[in-house]
Amino acid sequence: MRMEQERYKEQFLEYYEKYYDDIFRFAMVKTKNRALSLDITQETFMKFWTYIIKDTEIKNERPLLYRIANNLVIDHYRKKKEILTPDFSAQEYEHHVRHDETDRHIDRIDAERVINLLHKLPPLTREIITLRFVNDFSISEIAGATGKKNKTISVYLHRGIKQLREVLHDYENK
Repeated sequence: MRMEQERYKEQFLEYYEKYYDDIFRFAMVKTKNRALSLDITQETFMKFWTYIIKDTEIKNERPLLYRIANNLVIDHYRKKKEILTPDFSAQEYEHHVRHDETDRHIDRIDAERVINLLHKLPPLTREIITLRFVNDFSISEIAGATGKKNKTISVYLHRGIKQLREVLHDYENK
């Protein structure tokens, strides 16, 4: 029994160290709120821990973690019915960007623009693009995380990139 507990703990810590920052960034893109993103990240790993201690077969932990995080974001907004508003300030992001002051400022402004432009896309399209290009998911990992088929993900990705180009074009021509 003690050996199993140690194995669970080691397995959990390995996944926690490997995916914590990715899950936090995912939640941050979805919520635009640092405190809420930290809560969602913590809750994601707490729920993931229950999978581990139940000895549930986990074929691929990465999509499972993202699915848990996504469901928590959805649950939060269903309960709160909040309107997403930008919550980006220097205090929110400075410790995540490791450059000199000028680079930090440019990175923060670019990140704000990208996230604001992404939020002009439909939610599922935004999620798929974020998983693919921010979190470096494969098509099949995105399919696993969203519950959609690979072909459907490819179509959403293709259309989403086209929509993002149009949004970017409109933004640059203002």
